[in-house]
Amino acid sequence: MDAETIAPQAAAAPKFRRELTGFGVIILTLSVLSPGVSIFVSGNTIIQQAGSGAIAAFLLGGFINYFQTSMAAELGSAYPTAGYDYAALGHALGDWAGATTYIAGLFSMPLFLNTSAVGIAIFMRPLFPTVNDDAVTYLTIAVVTVLSMLNIRSNERITGLFLLIEVLALLLVAGLGVSHLQPHLHDLLLVHPMTMKDGAWVGVGLGALALAGTNASWAIAGSSQALYFSEDMQRPQTIGRIMMLSFLITAFLETAPVIGTIVGAHNLQQVLGADAPFEEFLRQYLPDFAMKFVSLSIAIAIFNATLAGFIGIGRNIFSMGRTELFSPALNRAATRLLPKTDAPWITLLFMGVSTAAVTVLSMRFKVMLLAGYLTLITILYVWGIFAGRRSGHTRSKGYRTPWYPLVPVVGIFIVIGELVVQWIDTEVGRPSLFICTGVMVASYLYYRFVLMRRRQGWRMTGPEDIDAQTGR
Repeated sequence: MDAETIAPQAAAAPKFRRELTGFGVIILTLSVLSPGVSIFVSGNTIIQQAGSGAIAAFLLGGFINYFQTSMAAELGSAYPTAGYDYAALGHALGDWAGATTYIAGLFSMPLFLNTSAVGIAIFMRPLFPTVNDDAVTYLTIAVVTVLSMLNIRSNERITGLFLLIEVLALLLVAGLGVSHLQPHLHDLLLVHPMTMKDGAWVGVGLGALALAGTNASWAIAGSSQALYFSEDMQRPQTIGRIMMLSFLITAFLETAPVIGTIVGAHNLQQVLGADAPFEEFLRQYLPDFAMKFVSLSIAIAIFNATLAGFIGIGRNIFSMGRTELFSPALNRAATRLLPKTDAPWITLLFMGVSTAAVTVLSMRFKVMLLAGYLTLITILYVWGIFAGRRSGHTRSKGYRTPWYPLVPVVGIFIVIGELVVQWIDTEVGRPSLFICTGVMVASYLYYRFVLMRRRQGWRMTGPEDIDAQTGR
């Protein structure tokens, strides 16, 4: 395939070979969203917030995320491209929405990838206590950048092997808990959830449970990232069902260890009071060598998520170049593919450098920049479903949100609830909303005063076959 230059939009644009099966997309998607990272990293905070109510929090989070994923699946199924939900929203709402979310997403990509890479050093400490954390982060990013240049089928096999190790670690936690079921937990789980706070055994309020449920939703989220790989699919019209199946698998793999930890902890107060509750639970039943296996499994899971993230986001930035979001020189660079592997190599090199550069930022600042983004995207999901049904743009045969208009209506209430919860959180939630809203506004202004001032304006484009099917 010759993709060394990008032609004008009227000519054939560079494209990927369609060689992935639905199973391959599920492997890559689960690797990007990484249930292991969500549980062993983000899950610690959630289980500390909700205490013995963490099971309810994850069930609530799964319920919330079902509606979010279902809307994303309809939007993505109507326009399955590596443009991710940015392009899907542009197809449903108009070019302005595609351009705005594309550019806004560009700011978050290195932050998202870096938070994964930094986490590897934390879980490598039990094995290599003297290694510098930043050195591990930079080495991880360098290795991932090189591996992401491989053919996507090769990366499917690599990520599939690592994903298997990750899943085994999660099932180990769940299995240990179920096999050591503690009696008399009914009140703690459903009626009077409790947690440890400042060394005291205290009740968990509804506000804390709601915040934990919102965070659990964020931890389970990510199945829409299957869209990154839709241009490599043999049957892209099935992407909506692939997204929903990925969601169900993720929800199970993340909720099962939480259930196991709560119902099987020999000393629940000690587990809930620990900085790393899941590790504390495992220490109650596992010897030291098994704990090192778990730490290694988590590090592998984080590495896997970073690798799959590079592969997917590389394709996303490729789609930005194809639709000519940047200057001509940058568009040409973004769409250059290695002939043998279809890897957008200049894009991947840029991602490696930018991801390494943001290592100097504090984790709190990076989380602050990322936290409010899902809420703002959900607002656009709801809007996109209503607008797409009205215009006919989302009436595809691939996947349709069930019980319309119930799902988007519930989505409205979910957005309101998330906005309230984040507004109450003055340390991270509220600043994140301000920052993410500011990025969205700046991105729209780029569309309005840069893209639309070009001689022929700007129109979102995707792969030729999908544009032909959708009438773009």
